[in-house]
Amino acid sequence: MDEKNRIENRIGVLDGIRAIAIGMVVWFHFWQQTWLTPYLRIPTEYTKYIGITEINLAGWVRYGFVFVDMMILLSAFCNFYPYARSIVLGEDWPDTKTFYRKRAARILPSYYFMLAIDLFFYILPGHKYRNVGALCKDIVTHVFCVAPNWSDTYISTSFNGVLWTVQMEVIYYLLLPWIAKLFRKWAFATYSVMLMISVTSTAVILNCFAGKERNYGNNILTFMGIYANGMLCCILYVMWKKYVTENKYSRLAGTVISVLCIFLMNGMIHKYDGDVNLQAVQLQSRLVQSFLFALFLFSTACAGEYYQKLYSNQVASLFCKFSYNLYLWHQMIAVWLKKKRIPYWSGDTPPNMTGDRVWQWKYQILIIVVSAAVAVAVTLIVEIPAARYLLKDRDSHKEEGKQHDRI
Repeated sequence: MDEKNRIENRIGVLDGIRAIAIGMVVWFHFWQQTWLTPYLRIPTEYTKYIGITEINLAGWVRYGFVFVDMMILLSAFCNFYPYARSIVLGEDWPDTKTFYRKRAARILPSYYFMLAIDLFFYILPGHKYRNVGALCKDIVTHVFCVAPNWSDTYISTSFNGVLWTVQMEVIYYLLLPWIAKLFRKWAFATYSVMLMISVTSTAVILNCFAGKERNYGNNILTFMGIYANGMLCCILYVMWKKYVTENKYSRLAGTVISVLCIFLMNGMIHKYDGDVNLQAVQLQSRLVQSFLFALFLFSTACAGEYYQKLYSNQVASLFCKFSYNLYLWHQMIAVWLKKKRIPYWSGDTPPNMTGDRVWQWKYQILIIVVSAAVAVAVTLIVEIPAARYLLKDRDSHKEEGKQHDRI
């Protein structure tokens, strides 16, 4: 088997990693509304001798927003993958127009559908803006995916709060073909400049805008280091597959490192415990976290077959088919149902604050079911038909791997 065919077009474990990243962000947003905090105790007399008395998922859920960074890194890896194959394996360089067309067909129909629903059924009927100018600015910046550049269209927007991440991705998609060309010619220099941009912009925000990290911390400059590490991880993976003959020992090492990364992530997450400025801590930790996420991704993709099945399976693959719309809709649905008192609750204090466990569980189940149903419906009715229309007569069946169009 030649090396081009030996290195798979579709990396199955990325389905599971993506499911974990999106699932944790969704769980975090649900937790904000339900306050249901997961604890799982280990009822054994043996683990206490090594210091383990319980598995506490509370931190993973309370600070699940950190997995947005994993989503960004995974996107960088997947979208750079065809370029990495071209650089390392000598395959044809991806066509820029085709790349843009596929990216647009993948994310924009659902994105603009969400904007339209938000605008005509929530914002305009609710008179959410003090004047027409503020409304127009919010609409225009969201249409052109630049809203995070202004605090009033990012922090104070009445549009769905999760949309800023999609806008960040659109900017990256526009830049990627040109960054990839620079990476092909000057890999080390390009990677170093991207890291420098991330470090410098982060330092400026932390020092010049202290206390306002939430307003300015999430932008293409501070995320540039995550994109750089995703691209580096990608090209190292292709080189590993090309030059290294894998065996049971290398796969065992990959498995061990992947599991170790999970424990390190646990420690990373619990740095957010206590009375701290969460946005400042996230901004300070972002680049280091991305190295850890990249190591987890690389080691999992090189791990043993049975371990990989935890991430590469039909359940994860099915989840990824609808995960984009689940991500877009879940938070808005949860907030809307609670505001409409569905399930019903009385009084001025929401039941999650009074500790009404029956209501909390009813509400938790309801928002999961409704969010999943809406995600499936929008995927089938909006996303897939729109993508087929936009890609018709464009040889869309010759995709370079379904996995790399799911991020």
